[in-house]
Amino acid sequence: MLERYPLHQQKQINDYLLRIKSVERLIGSAFPQQRAFIKDPAKLKALFCTRRAAKSYTAGLYLVKEALDNPGCNCLFIGLTRDSAKSIIWKDILHVIDRTHQLGATFNLTELTVTFKNGSVIKVSGADVDENEMNKFLGRKYRLVCIDEASMYTVNLRNLVYGILKPAMADERGTICLMGTSSNFTRGLFYDITTRKEQGWSVHEWSAHDNPHVAKQWSEELDEIRSLRPLYMETPQFKQWYLNQWVVDTDKLVYKFNEQRNLFDKLPSASGEWVFVLGVDTGWEDDNAFVLCGYHEHHKELYVIRTYNQKRMTFDMVIEKINEFLNDPKYPPCKVIIDGANKQGVESMRVRSAIPFEYADKQDKTSFIEILNGDLVQGKIKIHRTAARPLVNEMMSLVWKTEGEQIVLPKKEHPALPNHLCDAFLYAWRCGYHYHASAPEVKYPIGSKQWYQQQADGIWEREKERLIQESEEETHWPTVDGVNW
Repeated sequence: MLERYPLHQQKQINDYLLRIKSVERLIGSAFPQQRAFIKDPAKLKALFCTRRAAKSYTAGLYLVKEALDNPGCNCLFIGLTRDSAKSIIWKDILHVIDRTHQLGATFNLTELTVTFKNGSVIKVSGADVDENEMNKFLGRKYRLVCIDEASMYTVNLRNLVYGILKPAMADERGTICLMGTSSNFTRGLFYDITTRKEQGWSVHEWSAHDNPHVAKQWSEELDEIRSLRPLYMETPQFKQWYLNQWVVDTDKLVYKFNEQRNLFDKLPSASGEWVFVLGVDTGWEDDNAFVLCGYHEHHKELYVIRTYNQKRMTFDMVIEKINEFLNDPKYPPCKVIIDGANKQGVESMRVRSAIPFEYADKQDKTSFIEILNGDLVQGKIKIHRTAARPLVNEMMSLVWKTEGEQIVLPKKEHPALPNHLCDAFLYAWRCGYHYHASAPEVKYPIGSKQWYQQQADGIWEREKERLIQESEEETHWPTVDGVNW
């Protein structure tokens, strides 16, 4: 059949047929869930799996399939870091696929690129070092981008996907895939996608039970855990890795908030003086956060009355919001404690508004968080159930930075998670004097039994003071040469 065509066309046809066969073999080697994911025509896809469900291998198959199907295209695999991306997909996935299907691709270890005979290239890279790392993807066009461990990024994943990569897919109507397992980070784009809060994404889910290469071993491991370590099945790690549930390891939470002991609905009525303090944490891409706290001379609890947070507020907008708090007739703060990181900005606001700012004391932050946690555990901090709910949500998701399952020392809050309301609260809490509260004097009806007892106790205390004073006045010391001895 081919003999009727010129030689150069025969070569093109042969190359095409070989490519078709290679793609068919690739797709044929995948299990059904993998094939459904790869063939899904959606341009925004998420893969949400347990450990050992072959999500990274799925990425490898998908990248190679697109590279073979589209001569001269660019595909990209992104890991947390360049080294982690390399360790995940380079040797054990891309090399294996090339060798198994005899593709004859060229591997460049220095550039971490895989080049196929049709000119298509797969690039392996990292994006989680800092925000600038993402900018290297600007100005390029891609057919397919797979982002692995999508629940673990410290950079702004939403900006990476929508701001940087999405425009780069326009030329070839390319596809972006996010892949990952649940984690402690119950915030961010991947969390929103997999919990169906973010619209426009096609979400695929399966477990290691669906991976025929490890299903038997996975079942045996679960049976072993069930019989030998049943308590482990109640831990957040088991629920994340084996059940793919979004849960937070409470041992890693920065703040020891508890809904049963740390919420309130209405301030207690009491005679005496309430004092209110406003904590402010400023930002631009990050939230500007405002937390209003109050304490009373007769209550040993600090009350968080309301909060407010918003991104991209100018200095004038911050001033306006603070004045709104200051002019509240019910809860007017007597102090405004503000983050002094942008001192020039704060001083500019002071001049423009005459607000008596006090700079937050940020020294030894971790130690003061632990002291604050003591108040939380003892129920000495109460947070309004609805008016301060954003602070509650932030506290319930903010964890310490970890390596593997271990908290990194010295402790630092995980940079992937927002902490701005928590910081504003910490500033206000450090200026709260609820721990100086004393019980109010009880006044009984005149003539009652309790009133007489109170009078008797008062007489005795006054008489004791009088006797002590007289004793001191009557004490005389001999004088020798004008000196008291």
